[in-house]
Amino acid sequence: MDNATSRLLSLDALRGLDVLIIAGLDVLVYRLAPLFPHSDAMQTLRAQMGHVSWAGLTVYDLVFPLFVFLAGVSLCLSLRKHAEQSAWRVLGRLYTRAVLLILLGWAINGPVTLNPASMRFASVLGLIGLSGAFAGTLALLARRAAWPCVSAAALLLLGIGAAQYFGGNFTPAGCLNARVDALLCPGRLHLGILDPEGPLCILSATALCLIGYAAGAMLAHPRAGVRFGLLIGGALLCFALAYPLPCIKNIWTAGFTLTAAGAGCALLALFHLLLDCCPAGTRLFTLWAYPLRVAGANALFLYLFTHLFNLPALAERLSCGLWSCILPAAALPAAYAGTALLLAWLLALWLYRRKLFVRL
Repeated sequence: MDNATSRLLSLDALRGLDVLIIAGLDVLVYRLAPLFPHSDAMQTLRAQMGHVSWAGLTVYDLVFPLFVFLAGVSLCLSLRKHAEQSAWRVLGRLYTRAVLLILLGWAINGPVTLNPASMRFASVLGLIGLSGAFAGTLALLARRAAWPCVSAAALLLLGIGAAQYFGGNFTPAGCLNARVDALLCPGRLHLGILDPEGPLCILSATALCLIGYAAGAMLAHPRAGVRFGLLIGGALLCFALAYPLPCIKNIWTAGFTLTAAGAGCALLALFHLLLDCCPAGTRLFTLWAYPLRVAGANALFLYLFTHLFNLPALAERLSCGLWSCILPAAALPAAYAGTALLLAWLLALWLYRRKLFVRL
């Protein structure tokens, strides 16, 4: 734990890695890849920085679900820290946060118009807010216990998986999600016939958030070795359960949700071992995580800032032609992408040093 802030270093660092990928690290990789056409490693990394068209999985497909998983971990830590608060007060805060995230999601989807048919109402932020609120409600009904939350997640995934299997097929036009989204989602759908943040996807994300809640409970064990073992065991179990199931991100199948949960448990275990379990005398070896912690402490702000402002264009203006003077034309897109990412991180650092944190 960071004594100054009483926050898990691993949680902020892992969240920071996640948001930096979205904030411009993905674009930087895309811009760098053409400069190294004969590097298999760079081309593989570039391929992993994009979504699959339908079935299958890339690293980039797990970026957004990792936010949902970490939201579940944070929910568990928050409920344990404020155990004296009444359930109604906690619910009020959770659903107020959900409403605010829905509104911010609309702003990012933009533009907000008086014609509902032209708007996209589903959003990444809305899914995070609603899944967190639903998971928090179930956690409070379970009296903050972890195992009932795991059972609720299993029932959700079993029910959704059965409904998707018997209620349609696993194609874009024939899946159950497409029919549910057409019926329940007003306005524009992200993929035309369905939305990856639609109602059924929110329920699957709720299950993922509940698994994150259970992972947060594992972090409460007094022995570091047991904490690490529980998280790795949880990751292996999720991967084993996901292996025979269809893995389709756009409709959040049970296979995809379990894979995301397994990846979340494995990454949390690794970061927890390297950062939170590190003896105070060896903190010098955790400096690599400082840039990630800075970004993770203001993940919501970075997400909003990089989606509402054109940072590459700003970076090109601020460079005043410097890059064009010292770099070949082929390298300029990568230079501007790197500068934009650096600008976003420096702003996060400025907020971090002044202990200013944008949270809901």
